[in-house]
Amino acid sequence: MIIRTLFILAGLSVVSNCTSQANASQPVQEISSAGDEIAARNKVFSEVKNLIAANDFNSLTTLEETYRTSRSRTASGYWYLGLFHAEVESFVLEGLTAAEGCVPLHADFVARWRAAVPTNPAPIIAEATMLLNEGWCYRGDGFANTVTPEAWAKFQDKLQAAYELLETNKQIASINPEYYAVQTTLYRGLNAPADKFKDLMDEATKREPGYHRTYTNGVFYHLPKWGGSWGEVDHFLRYAAKKSEKTDGSGLYVRILWNLEVCNCDIIKEVADWPTLQASMRDVYQRFPNGRNREYFMKLSCKMGKPQEAFDLARMAFPEKGKDELNSMTMQACSEAMAESR
Repeated sequence: MIIRTLFILAGLSVVSNCTSQANASQPVQEISSAGDEIAARNKVFSEVKNLIAANDFNSLTTLEETYRTSRSRTASGYWYLGLFHAEVESFVLEGLTAAEGCVPLHADFVARWRAAVPTNPAPIIAEATMLLNEGWCYRGDGFANTVTPEAWAKFQDKLQAAYELLETNKQIASINPEYYAVQTTLYRGLNAPADKFKDLMDEATKREPGYHRTYTNGVFYHLPKWGGSWGEVDHFLRYAAKKSEKTDGSGLYVRILWNLEVCNCDIIKEVADWPTLQASMRDVYQRFPNGRNREYFMKLSCKMGKPQEAFDLARMAFPEKGKDELNSMTMQACSEAMAESR
């Protein structure tokens, strides 16, 4: 399909002339590049890493509170709070491997963080995340029939401990939406019934409907590998888009699929409905006209066999550019998409 797309692009200037009036999109001037987005994310990661290295619990707490209460986002629309927790998670996972006995290296740090700021949700969530990943380390990510009885017991014990920690401290920890993001993974691991998982999602999205990680973690509950189906995934994508539409339009639909593709779960062609996917990409870009979003959406359009949409996205971002330059950008996006699909 991608190779065929490249041949189509050779005549894209003619196609664009014929369809420009019917499919015209309002220009959305790109305000920041993909490099700007990466730099902004790395700045957060570095700040969190440095505060951890300095055992600066008060500043970690202040940073978490700032990101949580401001609900601030990067230029691409990603939550700074999500970046904060991603870096904390990366830290507590260091050295947590089966080869090393699944022993967390930073349990003492997490305990001291909790003791220093007992009323802050972040260290509670960090401890639950550590226990959760300790359990998954024992289990592994293979199918159930590959897990030994001993590993199952350790897996269940650790996940149950994480769940009880969050439930016991719910009043403190649940003011941070990452609480629910972690719970979605716990519910999957503990085989919570579908109605209980739905109750959790409804509670989470009532309290904070726009937090991405609640959805990007939650979708795994519905994957076929974990007992779900593609139909369930499709339903969840639409549920997420509906719950978050006040802040994101239909943007969560493509954001969840993007996250799955990044983690080598390329299911977009299995479940994506093109008109919905197209609208979702445009909703994201119109709200967050960042180069990282546009570049991915152009490549995704090529993968879906829609080079015209890739061209239109380039034209939305750079209305001042001529047709030949826009065609060149589209060819480049489709070439990269082809390379990624090999």
